[in-house]
Amino acid sequence: MRIDKILNKRLIPVLFAAALIGSCDDRLDLAPEDSLTSDVVFSSKFAAQGAVTGLYAQAREVAAMNGNDYVYEGVMSDELEWTGSFPTIVDINIYEVQAPNGSTAAFWQEGYDLINLANFVLDKVPAMDEAIITQAEKNQLLGEASFMRAMMYFKLVNLYAQPYSLANGSSPGLPLVVMPFDDDAVVEEFQLPRSTVNEVHGLIASDLQNAIDLLPDNAENSRATQGAAKALKARLHLYRGEWQPAATLANEVIESGTFTLATDYTFWNSESTEHIFFINNNAVDGTFGGTGLHNFAVPAPAGRGDAFLSEDLLATFEPGDLRLEDPNNTIDGDNTNQVTKTFSNKVPSAQGDADMPVLRITEMYYIRAEANLRGGLSIGDTPENDINRLRARAGLAPLGTVTLDDILEERRKEFFLEGHRRADLLRNQRDLRPVGNPQFTQATFGADRTIFPVPARERENNPNIEQNPGY
Repeated sequence: MRIDKILNKRLIPVLFAAALIGSCDDRLDLAPEDSLTSDVVFSSKFAAQGAVTGLYAQAREVAAMNGNDYVYEGVMSDELEWTGSFPTIVDINIYEVQAPNGSTAAFWQEGYDLINLANFVLDKVPAMDEAIITQAEKNQLLGEASFMRAMMYFKLVNLYAQPYSLANGSSPGLPLVVMPFDDDAVVEEFQLPRSTVNEVHGLIASDLQNAIDLLPDNAENSRATQGAAKALKARLHLYRGEWQPAATLANEVIESGTFTLATDYTFWNSESTEHIFFINNNAVDGTFGGTGLHNFAVPAPAGRGDAFLSEDLLATFEPGDLRLEDPNNTIDGDNTNQVTKTFSNKVPSAQGDADMPVLRITEMYYIRAEANLRGGLSIGDTPENDINRLRARAGLAPLGTVTLDDILEERRKEFFLEGHRRADLLRNQRDLRPVGNPQFTQATFGADRTIFPVPARERENNPNIEQNPGY
């Protein structure tokens, strides 16, 4: 984590500010911010609940969970084209990123900020006096913090480490920080080496299982739920090629009936139960730290028009495919060069008040189909039925048989600009750019620059962390 940020004590006040927002305890309301300690915050149920609310506020950082990575991963792969002028993103697009790149470094910083907030909750809540907070209320807070920490570690390990498919998870992953940096913390104890991808995945799996055990099964899709934890764990197993648990968990989410497949594409920026979990933006709070995907991937003049669907992607759609032709999904407009291109319309507002999709029930059908196909399983339904159900919603005829290539192409068309394509290619040992692309060599599976560098400033402050090859 950013040791320099810790030394400046920027992390702890964020937690306390969130606690104050969520608190109605007079003693806390009247206390000056710089006099608060974590013990004071976690002596109040309302302040502890406010700390968990702060996790979702941190998730709205565009360099945490609110969309910048969707753009960066899209321009690294065959999903998006980029004509913007931001130098740090230009470097991502042409595979010339260096360790000091501010855009790639921001995810590490904001991600570990969120992880540290979750660590406070997970460390302090169990010891809270049950006279002020019930065990059921503790379980809710612990389950939400476990889910948010797991999701953030999953996002970070996918960005900064080679996929499980490269070396069966033995590649360097991330420093596993599981304790909060409190007032009495020793800096050297937080200067950790990188654990392996397998070890990071192990913590993610453990956190998600805790969330499954502790959280209710309801359709509150702007906060963590049991269904969201099962859905993310299904994705983790899919990425690791663990077909039976992937299919089983995806099937459990589908069969629960808590979340339901929408009949059309009007569900964006709504509380539709198509969404299992989304980042809840609004006109008051918008997004923190910039406009992110809301701006880069919205055509001019409302947005910048920097990132739009690639010609390679557009060529894969069949005539009549509503995933392309429905205006809820795409919109034509000018890019930065005033050339008409096709943009995603899934996050339509350039003002930062549209919700950011993270987990949808649709993904569970794709996971179940792929896991059943590759594992020779028959959990819940057949791959053909699952894929054709989704093709029917898109206005397309059914496929007679379904192959892995069919599933990956269907996923590509369903989830553009939702952060899936780069991971789908890498987990299947495929190249990020097509043959003939100027960056094809740098974008081949296993190449150094298919992942982000460990930020330069992080290495300056942590002598025990190794850089990724090629940086």
